[in-house]
Amino acid sequence: MFNRHGTPRERIDVLRKVPFFEGLSTHSLSHIDQHLDELHVREGRVLMSQGDGAYEAFIIADGVAEVRKNGEVLRDTDIGELIGEIGILKNSLRTATVVAKTPMRLLVFNSNQMRGLLSEDKKVADRVEENMKRHLEGR
Repeated sequence: MFNRHGTPRERIDVLRKVPFFEGLSTHSLSHIDQHLDELHVREGRVLMSQGDGAYEAFIIADGVAEVRKNGEVLRDTDIGELIGEIGILKNSLRTATVVAKTPMRLLVFNSNQMRGLLSEDKKVADRVEENMKRHLEGR
């Protein structure tokens, strides 16, 4: 389902834009990149549906998606944002529906890849936890 496209350097440049990866060394980012796959989606594709199981999380490399909860639009996503982490970290169902508003390029962690990374890197784990709290607060 997922393929690796682009050069490692391009993917690392995307990771540098992710707020909770800010300040990490190229070596650390290269390690994170090894846990990622890449996905290109068309406008209108549902990336996740509220109430479904959570099997992957996405870092938005390019494009915009709309986040909806209980049918209400909450916000649009930003490049470099991590989405879908709540269900993985809380071992719960998806808390929101996310739909691509434009064609998108996504960097994808499956749940095992994400858990492996977080167990290996405390700094990243702490930052992902902060990101999850913001999303639970609707930000």
